[in-house]
Amino acid sequence: MLQRSIFGTLNAGRLLRLPTRYNIKTAGVLGQTRTYAHKLEADESVSESEWKGQLYSWKSICLCTIPLIAFGLGTWQIQRLKWKMALLDDVNDRMHRRPVALPLRVTAEEINRNEYRRVIVYGVYDHANEMLVGPRSYESEPGFVVVTPLVREDGSRVLVNRGWIKRELQDPKLRPESQMTEPVTIVAFVRCSPGKNSFMPESDPDSNHWFNLDLELMAKHTGSQEVLLEVIQPESAAVAILDARNGIPLGAPSLVDIKNNHLQYTLTWYAMSAITGTMLYISLRKPRSAIAQIKRLRSRAGRDL
Repeated sequence: MLQRSIFGTLNAGRLLRLPTRYNIKTAGVLGQTRTYAHKLEADESVSESEWKGQLYSWKSICLCTIPLIAFGLGTWQIQRLKWKMALLDDVNDRMHRRPVALPLRVTAEEINRNEYRRVIVYGVYDHANEMLVGPRSYESEPGFVVVTPLVREDGSRVLVNRGWIKRELQDPKLRPESQMTEPVTIVAFVRCSPGKNSFMPESDPDSNHWFNLDLELMAKHTGSQEVLLEVIQPESAAVAILDARNGIPLGAPSLVDIKNNHLQYTLTWYAMSAITGTMLYISLRKPRSAIAQIKRLRSRAGRDL
């Protein structure tokens, strides 16, 4: 007998066989799935309590500080970047001002306020008290920095960093052109004391071994003011190279390149904060695997589960 519905004509035998075949094949699967789902639901409360214990442990609290500290350091580097940019603008302004005569007496405050300011100084080099600081390399070649007292018209002295020489020219006799005895007029930068390098050995004034530019010790040793000037090399590179070959110390470039890496530091710290924060979230997020499996099983099996 044929049954008619909105789907058309159906065979009665086929209609009767359909639920039987469905029940035979799916009854076992539904039973197993129902049991597994109930087990997952029972284990869910245990997993959640374990997760809460892990979330509020000292280990997790300590790990949470890593992205926060990295973010704080990145923010601090932004402030340092602003400070460094203002400093570079100030230094650049000083370097481009017209040279002025250096007063006979200069205070430490004036030196700090006028670092990298170009000054004109007149006097005679005291080569007998010449000091070689180093070793120092220039373009991968070993050498030394020459520091010589300059005696001014009133008899006062200032220390002059004349520049770099090759290691082979340590002996002043090998560079007679640098040992001028007549008065000279130099244009130089005012420099602050570079400070002591803790990784360098102590200088020995008695043997004239200077490992770092210790302004205080050098001034005391030579009877000079604690004033350090840095000779500026000729604008022509060819002239500067020729002077260096003749033993005349290679002075500082007319434009000083001061490193400013704070932007890279900022990006590095923020990236580290983002990466560690993401890793922390993944490791501490609430486990949802059991819930997801139950929902997936229910969606596949239907309302019977």
